[in-house]
Amino acid sequence: MLAKPIRTLLWYLKRPRYYSQLVNEILTKLHTACFSSGRGREHAGNWCREHAISTNEAIYCITGTRPAESIQQQFAGIFTEAHKRASQCPVQMGGPGELDLLYYLAEYTAAVNILETGVAYGWSSLALLLSLQKRPGCHLYSIDMPYPGLQNEEYVGCVVPSEMKKNWILIRFPDWQAIPRVLNDIDGPIDLCHYDSDKSWRGRMCSYKRIWKALRPGGIFISDDIDDNTAFRDFSVSVNADPIVVEKGNNFAGILIKKETH
Repeated sequence: MLAKPIRTLLWYLKRPRYYSQLVNEILTKLHTACFSSGRGREHAGNWCREHAISTNEAIYCITGTRPAESIQQQFAGIFTEAHKRASQCPVQMGGPGELDLLYYLAEYTAAVNILETGVAYGWSSLALLLSLQKRPGCHLYSIDMPYPGLQNEEYVGCVVPSEMKKNWILIRFPDWQAIPRVLNDIDGPIDLCHYDSDKSWRGRMCSYKRIWKALRPGGIFISDDIDDNTAFRDFSVSVNADPIVVEKGNNFAGILIKKETH
C-alpha cells in the first residue's frame, strides 16, 4: 500500500482544479514549521481547560434558557434515518459533534444566513437546517474541501435528507477560495458561523478575519477543535471579544459573539 503522502499527492495530481490548494497546503506546513513556537497544542489545551464549560452551560449563558430536550430527542425520527444513512456510508468521516449547541444558537439568533466550513457526513449541516426550515428565505452555505485520498466526494452530507436540501448550498473548494466567494454572493450579513475546516493557525486566522467582518453585530461565531493551536485565543484578543469555551469530550469548541454597535 502506498504511503499517505504519496496517495495524497496522486489525488491532487488527478484533480487540476485543486492544484492551488496543494501549493497552499505546502505553504501552510512551512509556516507551521517556522512559526509554531507558542502556538502549539499544549498552550491551547491548557488555556481551554482553564476556561471550559459544558454545552448546556454555554447555551444558558448565551440564550438565558436551558434546552428541555436534545435535538436528537426533538427530531427522533429524522435522526434515526440519518444514523442509518451514516452506517451505510463506506467512508469514515467523523462523529456528530455539538449538535445541540448549533441548533439552539441558530434558534436564538433566528438565523437567516448561516455559513459552515467542513461538512463530512453533514451532522452539523442537519442540525442547522432543522432550525432554518422554520423560517422562509433562509440559507445554509456550506464549504467542504474533499479529503485528499479518501474518495469521499459523493458521500459528503449523506445524513441530510433530500427534502431539506432546498435551503442548502454546498461549495466544494478550500476555505481560502470559497469563503470570499460565498461572502460576496450572500445577500446580507452572516447571522451564525460554524467553522470546522482548516485547523492550521495560519488557515484559521485568515478565515476567521474574513468571516468576522461579514458577521452581523450580535451574530455568533463558533469554531471547533480550538485546542489544536492558539488561533482562536489569539483572534478573540484581536477583536476584543469575550471567548466562551465549550468542552466536548477530549476536545474544545470556542464561541464569540460580535458586539452590537451603537
